[in-house]
Amino acid sequence: MNIVSRFIWRTGFLFTLNWYYRVDVVNRKSFPKKGPVIVAANHQSNHDPIVIGHALPRQVHFMAKAELFKNLLLRPIIEWLGAFPVHRGGVDKVAIRHAMKLLKDNKVLGIFPEGTRQKEGHLGRFHDGVASMALRTGIGVVPVVVMGTTAFKRGHIACIIGERISVEKGKATPKAMEALNNKIRQAMENMIVDYKETHPHFYELDYKG
Repeated sequence: MNIVSRFIWRTGFLFTLNWYYRVDVVNRKSFPKKGPVIVAANHQSNHDPIVIGHALPRQVHFMAKAELFKNLLLRPIIEWLGAFPVHRGGVDKVAIRHAMKLLKDNKVLGIFPEGTRQKEGHLGRFHDGVASMALRTGIGVVPVVVMGTTAFKRGHIACIIGERISVEKGKATPKAMEALNNKIRQAMENMIVDYKETHPHFYELDYKG
């Protein structure tokens, strides 16, 4: 996608998400302004990468399931977001090498550790991809939580950006990956609880039942 196309897409999404949907972005200024970053986000709907890509001040290169790239309407959007395909059901060495190169080039890598969409307001089981990559590289993880992306109601969509979790480079042993996953998960759970407490009406509307 060329520069003009990117500008048109970005302007359109900024207008739509800022003005019409009024997405609430929390803690944007805390996001690292430079250097490699791994973003670990919860996953509720296909809208998540769009909302997160809008909320963060830097382009996020998402790992996205390969099936999405077969959708002719969705493909240009996810490519604009910098997404790249990952084949599920095994170890995709091509996707892993691409992810490692992005980090080496000081880019922002986005991964949904749950691997698949979950019910709004609930976190599913974390896979080891985020923890493994963070431990192997020593690159910090920024937890991100999206809320309201399934219902996608105007004025009831939020993206909360957490504080970066420092990671010491080391072996990605099962014990080390479990410990890091638990730390990321706890941060995300706290973010959900905090936002629920400060925005009770938002939560009631979007997570009832």
